[in-house]
Amino acid sequence: MKVQSFFTIDPHILRSLNKSSLRKRVLKYLDRVHPNADYLANIARAIGSDPSNVLGCLKGMGNRYNGNSSLIELGLVEVVEKDGYKYYRITELGKRVVKYMEEVYGF
Repeated sequence: MKVQSFFTIDPHILRSLNKSSLRKRVLKYLDRVHPNADYLANIARAIGSDPSNVLGCLKGMGNRYNGNSSLIELGLVEVVEKDGYKYYRITELGKRVVKYMEEVYGF
């Protein structure tokens, strides 16, 4: 019998992920490549999306991607800057959210 640990997630995080399949795909991809970070164009290529849309779900952009619902603002992804380039990596909270969603929703 599998015992689940008690872990609650901010409903704003769940709502944000449930409203956007792209946010879920980006988060799942970053979970898969963890502990490595990846750059925007490669993330977009790996999940089959446009880089501008991926950037929007990572950090928000205009009215299509609300900034306070972005993966970075929610604390699920962090930006790592190295040699003038930006890379994106899932946070520990992001990893826990992915695990929770896989167990509860079959994410």
